[in-house]
Amino acid sequence: MKIEQIIKRKDREQLYNYYLSLGYDHKTAASLALFTYGKYRYTEFSMDDLYEALCKGQEYLPPEVEEERRRMEQLSKSGSGRKRRGILDSIEGLVRRESTGYERPDIDLSAPPMPLSAPVPTNAADYVLEDGSDMFADFEEALPDCIIEAEPCEAVPEAPSLSMRSSASYSAPSMSRNTGFLDIAGAVGFATDEYERIEEKDARTAALDPMSTFRMTTNTASAGVILNQLRSSRTIDRSMVRIEEMLNYFRYESEIPEDKMFNISYEIMDADDEKKYLYINVQGHEEVKDRQNIIILLDVSGSMAGNTQQTQAAIATIVSKLGKGDKLSLITYSSEDCVELEAFTVNGPEDRIRVLEKLLSIYVCGFTYGSKGIERAYEIGKNNYIDGGNNQVILITDGDLNFGITDKGGLQTLIESKKQDNLFLSVIGTGLWNYKDDKLETLCKHGNGVYRVINNLNDVKKSINEEYSSLVNIIAKDVKAQVEFNPEIVESYRLLGFENRTLAREDFTNDKVISEPFGSGGYGIALYELTMKKGDAPADSGLKYSKMITTGSKEVGTIKVRYKEPLEDVSHELEKVIESSEASFTDNLRLAFVVYVCAEKLRGSDKISDAEIKLAEKLYKELGSSVREKNEADLYKLAGILEQSEKDLGIMGKTDRRPFPW
Repeated sequence: MKIEQIIKRKDREQLYNYYLSLGYDHKTAASLALFTYGKYRYTEFSMDDLYEALCKGQEYLPPEVEEERRRMEQLSKSGSGRKRRGILDSIEGLVRRESTGYERPDIDLSAPPMPLSAPVPTNAADYVLEDGSDMFADFEEALPDCIIEAEPCEAVPEAPSLSMRSSASYSAPSMSRNTGFLDIAGAVGFATDEYERIEEKDARTAALDPMSTFRMTTNTASAGVILNQLRSSRTIDRSMVRIEEMLNYFRYESEIPEDKMFNISYEIMDADDEKKYLYINVQGHEEVKDRQNIIILLDVSGSMAGNTQQTQAAIATIVSKLGKGDKLSLITYSSEDCVELEAFTVNGPEDRIRVLEKLLSIYVCGFTYGSKGIERAYEIGKNNYIDGGNNQVILITDGDLNFGITDKGGLQTLIESKKQDNLFLSVIGTGLWNYKDDKLETLCKHGNGVYRVINNLNDVKKSINEEYSSLVNIIAKDVKAQVEFNPEIVESYRLLGFENRTLAREDFTNDKVISEPFGSGGYGIALYELTMKKGDAPADSGLKYSKMITTGSKEVGTIKVRYKEPLEDVSHELEKVIESSEASFTDNLRLAFVVYVCAEKLRGSDKISDAEIKLAEKLYKELGSSVREKNEADLYKLAGILEQSEKDLGIMGKTDRRPFPW
């Protein structure tokens, strides 16, 4: 059977084609599609040997492990139990990292040894076993458990005795915990995801409070979380849904500035006689730096065992972007941290393969000493700092930090002290049932980085491959936005989303108050619901549009954006006047409104009406071909959200759910 046929039978063709699209050759793409790091620890690894074994449909073992395995088989037939145990320990030393802290369970030495290898099949029919299954389907499982495979290092919590499955929501003072009951690989337990609590805000009266100030963001993590919940038919808690991040996830028609840091644009749409929607897009410029110093910090604790396929694709994507002379460091952490590669210089395809060979040799097991890994990553980044280049730490984790510094306050203090070295920390989150979103938000916000979530190949394509420059090349930090509304025109306003990103009016000009960064070519979307003024204006508020007497201005308001250069501490400011309240909008606002309605529906919010849902359905159908092409796969998901009831969507507290259509 040809390797292409094996790939199809393993249902890895999509992965294979993706790796080819990154520029990897057939051998590397096939190996990456069929073999994933995490299960075995090798002291040496060869992509050539792996590919040869895969082509034969055999298990893969490097030479030193194969030799020890033969010795064990020979000696186990006649040796004493103590001697056999010593041989077993020596093999485990080859394939397991010593620093994982994992203790080998008792092993039944009376079991007969597994034969060295099975005959290599010569035709496709030979791959089918008596029960009709494919013998190659689980070739990674072929190794004897007593030699290589470890028991799970972090077991799924034991489920309490319940007469039926249920969903519940537990809330601590600063977070929301999703405890939906679920199965994982046959094990039953409770999800322990953690998110910052979201409390929706009401509209504000422009005459009394005309200033709306908030931390602008380019993050898209919430959308990644929500889409994963829907794909997995899991309950959705309100605190998972950050409207601003869902807005940012989609692609709009946006003008990239050439001669300034940001381009500020706006659009206005009528909803009814009094209500309008204001769309704001803050688009960053594109910047490409010649040299990269990338430090990948990979969580390899036991809770990451189910996330290796997407994290491997993400790392392979990052490696494919490295140019001649770029530096890559690969650091892993579980019970301890381990430097797999330090400032490895990439000069061509062979160097990229060396990096991937190192990745494939990594073993997943242990607790999560994340703070130690972060300290080591910053240390290596500082030692190999490139003046004028990208100096970026990329943390890949589910956020389940259970050793060392684990609380958000401690993590914030740690990152605040480390970012003084002018290194930036971006976060790639992944995981299903034990995801600590609140901690990852803290890390990226205080580490001057962006935050993405990946849980399948499409997530990797969109959030890592297509947005790589935004992930690693920070063009500005502490980006804040402030909109002042004219109370002579606007009766009240409501900023949609940004509940945990609002700032006081005076924070806008206070450079000590941090905000969030923008990556190259990144954009931040904000959406306002406006109720327009009828009747006389207020007498006095001491601001631009209302002094001792009203100004008579017909402007709706003014948008201001404040930011710092990446290595500076002094802010710069831009502004854009909203000149008229007349409706003037494109597919950008149509799309943003549809996303907003979907987000509110996922929250189970009382902030949207049936009329607004119908308007969203109408606008969805009116979207033009350009926006549809940019968002083809994701628009289908939005359509599904619009069509389904809250009960079907699995809003927290609802029961009798059914799987989402995709």
